[in-house]
This record gives sequence, structure tokens and C-alpha cells, in this order.
Amino acid sequence: MMRCIVDPAADLDVTMASDLPEWIPLDLVQADPFIRVKLGRWLLTAQTKDAPAIVSASHAPRARLAFLPAPDAVRLMSLAGVWTGVPSLTRFVRKADVVAARTILGAGAFAFASHATLLPRPTVALMSAIGASEMPTAPNVLLQCGATMFGLAMGDIPQVLLTRLRLRYPAPIWMAVADACRNDGAGDDAFRAMRRLLRMTMPTWSHWFN
Repeated sequence: MMRCIVDPAADLDVTMASDLPEWIPLDLVQADPFIRVKLGRWLLTAQTKDAPAIVSASHAPRARLAFLPAPDAVRLMSLAGVWTGVPSLTRFVRKADVVAARTILGAGAFAFASHATLLPRPTVALMSAIGASEMPTAPNVLLQCGATMFGLAMGDIPQVLLTRLRLRYPAPIWMAVADACRNDGAGDDAFRAMRRLLRMTMPTWSHWFN
């Protein structure tokens, strides 16, 4: 949460940040924490007004998903996508399909498919809410389903957090997350699923969501 307030440009997708000065070497900006903090405050000028909304959101367990480090969050989305489409993934036999799935979803997430077969299947309502009424097969579609599920699990979060999510890398994934952040009947199912996946695969600090 503190990193979200102090360093809002962490994990910034530079293709989504408009009006950046051309003289700033963005690779240097991202590598240097001090410069990155300055850039974040410049990009998001209402920083002091945003902090109370961020602190308030952190009290809701569902909203705390917004504070996951971006790499952990994307890995969680990949796991959720695998869980969504595990019946399709376990039927992959062609090497090209397997390689594509590992590349897009990550080797760890793809390996998770054998464990995901033992989990309860997503509810019909959840599958419908993430746009997977028909079983998806393409790995990139599964990742989008996982991103949508992640957003549904968060529920309705403050605009300031939505802004930060939309600036994260990789942009297409985080745009899907932000667009799905709403109060939905399937949101509770999505959050329970995310909690289960966190307990199975994430660092010990993930008990924060229990």
C-alpha cells in the first residue's frame, strides 16, 4: 500500500503514459527509484488527495488485490486462466500448442494445470461473468479470462487505483483488469478463487487476504 502511494510509477507501462518529456530516458527512469518516484508524482498530480482513498481501500480484503506486486498479480491471473481452461489445456498434445501456452501463461502456470484438475470448477455465473461461457482454448484468451476474474475479485475500487492499474505493464492485461473492477454477483466467487490460488502458490505474506 505504501509503495502504491509513494511510488505510483512502479511497473509503469511507458506506452500508456502520455505527455512524457522526450528528453527523459525512460529506461533510466524505471531503473532509478528516486527518479521513478518523481515521475510518478508528475504523472499523477493529485497524489496528496489520493492517499486517503488508497488507505481506505486497503481495509477491504478484496481491494487489497490492487496492492499485489505486478509480477505476482500477473502470475495469479495466469493461474486463474489455467483454472478456467484446464479441460482444454490438458488436451494439448502438439508441441506448438504446448510451447505457445507456456510462453503466454508462463511455465509455472502451465505446469499448474495438472493440479488445477483437482480443484472445483468455476461456477456457471463466474464463467459467464468473465466471458468464458464456451470453454476457451487459446492461451491468450485464457489470460484475458484470468485478468477479468482478477478485476471482478477486486470489486468496485477507487478511481485512483483504477488509474494506477491502467498504467501498469503489460497494458492489455491491466486494462482488462481495470475494466472488470465492479460489483458483480460473481465477484465473491472470483475472490474466493483468487484466495484459494494465493494460498496454493503465493508467498507466505498472502495470508493478508484470508
